This record gives sequence, C-alpha cells and structure tokens, in this order.
Amino acid sequence: MPSTAARVLVLALVAGCADDLAQPTGEPTTSEGSSTTTTSGGPTDSTAPPVTSSVGTTTEGEATSASEPTIGSTTETVDAELCLRLGGPQGAEALAVAIAGAVVADDRINAYFLNAEFDGGRFIDCLVDQLATIAGCPGATYTCKGMTAAHAELGVSAIDFADFVADVATALDSHQAGSAPLLTDADKAALTGALAALEAEVVEDAGSDATLYQRLGRKPGLQALVDSWLAGVLGDATLSGFFAGADEVRFETCLVRQLAGVDGPAVYGGEVDPPPGLEPGVGAATPCRAMQPVHMGVTNEMLGGAPITSADFVTMLSHLAAALATVTADDEDAAALQKALEPLCPEMVVDPEDCPGVTEVDEFAEVDLGAAIEDGAYDGTPASMACATLTVPASGFDVVEAVEVEVGVQTGYAGDLTIKLISPAAETVTLVSRPGLAEAADDGSQCSGDNSNLSAAAPLTFGLQGKKDAELMGDGLDTDGTICKDDNACSYTPNPGAAIGPDLASLAGSPAPGEWQVCVGDSCGGFTATLQLARLRLTRAK
Repeated sequence: MPSTAARVLVLALVAGCADDLAQPTGEPTTSEGSSTTTTSGGPTDSTAPPVTSSVGTTTEGEATSASEPTIGSTTETVDAELCLRLGGPQGAEALAVAIAGAVVADDRINAYFLNAEFDGGRFIDCLVDQLATIAGCPGATYTCKGMTAAHAELGVSAIDFADFVADVATALDSHQAGSAPLLTDADKAALTGALAALEAEVVEDAGSDATLYQRLGRKPGLQALVDSWLAGVLGDATLSGFFAGADEVRFETCLVRQLAGVDGPAVYGGEVDPPPGLEPGVGAATPCRAMQPVHMGVTNEMLGGAPITSADFVTMLSHLAAALATVTADDEDAAALQKALEPLCPEMVVDPEDCPGVTEVDEFAEVDLGAAIEDGAYDGTPASMACATLTVPASGFDVVEAVEVEVGVQTGYAGDLTIKLISPAAETVTLVSRPGLAEAADDGSQCSGDNSNLSAAAPLTFGLQGKKDAELMGDGLDTDGTICKDDNACSYTPNPGAAIGPDLASLAGSPAPGEWQVCVGDSCGGFTATLQLARLRLTRAK
C-alpha cells in the first residue's frame, strides 16, 4: 500500500472542491466571475498574465467524470487470482495512485485533471473500487457512476482516450516492477483490455477534431502556438513596453491554459498545484487572474506611459495570426480562434467602445403612417410601392452588423403584397414576395397568393433569426384569419421569391448612416392596403 504521504501528494495534485473536470462548451466565465468569453495575449503586470477565463466550466454533477474513474465500470472479474497478483486491495490502491499520478503529469490529457473543480480524492477512491472489482478482490464492488454518464459533454477524444490507456499501461509496468512482482504481462494486457473495451462509452469526439482544442494539438500544440505568439508580441517595439517587469513564465502558463479553455477542458482561474515542471508560475494559491484587474492602469513604458488601446489589441491579434500560420493552423480555425478572443478587448483597453466586435443596437421607426398602398400598382419597382423613409444618423458605430425589419400593414389579402428594404447604398432586399404564390418574375404580373389578413396591430418581423419562412406566411389560415394575431407566427426569415438581389446577410459591413426605406407593393386589386408601421433595428459596429 502506498504511504499516506505518497497518496496525499497525488491527491494534492488532482484534488479540488467539486465533482467535475470541466465542461468544454457553454457560456464562458472568467476566474473572477466576469462575463467575458476568452482572452488574448495582451499586456500584463508583474504578478499575472493579461488573460482571463476563456471558457466556462460547470460542475457536471450527474454527468462528469471528475467524480468517477475513467477506466470503465465493469464488475466482471478478469481472473479470480488477479487480486492476489495485483497485491490485494492495497495493491489496487497503489495502482490507482500511480495512474492518477501518471495522468496529471501527462500534458497531453492533464487539462482535464489540473482544475480546482476536479475532485481528485473521489477519482482515486472510485478507481480503487474499480480495479479491485475487476481483479476479483473479496468484497469489492464498483458503485460509482457509469462511464457514459460520467463523461457526458466533456468532449473526450479518441486520442485522449488512447493516451489515458497508455498512461495506465505505464503505471501497470511500474506497479509490476515495484510492489506487485507476481503481476504478469497477461494480467496487464487483461486490465488494459478491460479499459479499451470502454472506449465507446467514454469518447465523444471519435475523430479527435471536434474542437479547436483538439485540432490545434491540445496542450502541447497550444504551447507551441503560444511560444510563437509571445515571440512576436515581445519582439514588437509597439507592445513590448507593456510587459516591463512581467513574469513571462507565469504569463505563458496562463495563456496556454486560457487557450486550452476556449472550447477545451482547462479552467482558467481554477489552477491547482501541478506536478514539478508542469504549469510553472501558477498554483492553488496563485491562480491566473481575471482580465480587467490585471490590465487596470497598465501602460507602455517604452512609449511614454501610453495606455492599452484597441489598436494594440488588434496588433496582438495580428501576431496571433502569424503564430497560427507558423503552426500550420487552417484558415477557418485561425479565424475562429481570433474571433473567440475579441470579446476580451473591452476588459483590456482604455476605450472599450473602440474594440473590434463591439456593437450597439438602435431602432428607427415611423408609426401611424397611414400610407396607402396603391391597389394593383406593383410592377417590381420601388416607385410602384408605398415607402417609409427612416433616417439613420452617424454615431461612430457606423458599420452594419445585422438588420431586422418590422412592418405593420392593414390589408385583407396578404398574398398580394411584396415587401422590400432599401439601404442607403441603394441595395434592395426583398423580404417577402406574394407569399403562397410561385411567381415567375418580380414584376407584379401574377396574383394572388395567401388569402389571409394582415393587421397593423399585429406587425411582422423579418430577420435572419426568424422562426418561419416568409413564403409560408398565412399557411393554415383562411380568409377570416389574421397572420400573427391568430397563428402567433410573427417572426419570419426573408424569402425573395422570384426577386433577384442581396439578402439581409449581405448588408453586413455596409455603411449604416443615411436614408433607409421600407416599401410595400400590392400586385392585385380588390383590397385596400395601408402601411402603418416601419421599424428598422440596426446592430452597428465601429
């Protein structure tokens, strides 16, 4: 049996305060409870890196392996005599401690274990029970959670699992060479075989490529990326002054953990005392710190005490792009990682509103218009439509990020109508074209489509996140039914029908200031139609 001191040492390396490893996805949190998403390798002070948690972690509770062993929950005995050759229950404990020590020392997979939320004590206890049960030790019963439930949503990959199996094999070799000389090679093969049979229950990422964490090479790959990134940042005269007096070793460790938490298992701010030589500069008493307090008051000593600006942040991202090219990350992954870091800019810079990705949402509306839509006049041109003009002033947030349009029309025949949005750059987006009619051309020559009603008191919204295709507007209603009011279908994704031209997504990046028009045309006679409400919701960026 391992000494109390040895067991305590391994427990100290993997112990935490909750029953989980880490959740690879979800709403990120920082180590100080901030609501930011991820980090960039920005300037820092002398005690902490300029990074903050990039991924949220959960206490999986019923669905994580933090409180369970990872070698399967089978209760079948491999060999009735194996317990004796293993060293009895004490030998099972010695082997469990050796396995725990091996996995926390393995940089390929220890991001799952070196987190304060991981309950290392329960991990070892369950592993002891499991090994003793497999080995047929008298009275041993495995009662911990099954592997599928224990590993749910962790994103364990096939290569993670293979590395864990390899670590178990190494621990078995050491156990055989040490306190269990009677253990045979066949015994070791049987134990690792029992583990390998559990792969389907543990692995969620069979291709080892479902996340940036996996595709960029897990911690070893991220370490290489950070080495290249920091070489660029610290060698840049416009940035290096921010790092005067910084603990570069600690900074690098925290940045690797930060990136390993973007969509991987590391928990930034949840550091533990690691094995010697791993994750230098951090520990349970000196965790990585949140972004905002680290950057508060940081200045560039080489540039006269200049504060951190959004331009500095963008420059750091450019060095990240260069580092990603060095480690041969593909373009899609490079763009995704840089995009994941953008939300941390406001916590770093002196003027958060200048950060990339920072937006504001504004509404511009005309109500109670009473604009008559000429009966049967629509011929495909804006001149044949009733239009509301919405003037958007310049504000500094002058680049379109997203557009949503709300329209209130009073009419007795929705299928006669075509609705368009015209941008200040004269780009015309058709939001709906005679719903329910497969028209041959956008010229108003055919009618009619859906025969249900529209009410200005029940306006319709058109946007990329709409809940229903605009072509299906009014389906299920008859001439007595009113769209939105009677069917609760008020939100639509645009469908231009036969119209040709841009869509709402193509407006992103265009200028926001100027005159926007919301226009409604009527292709058929017989029903009076009136445009009462036009509202534009613009998400705008700098």
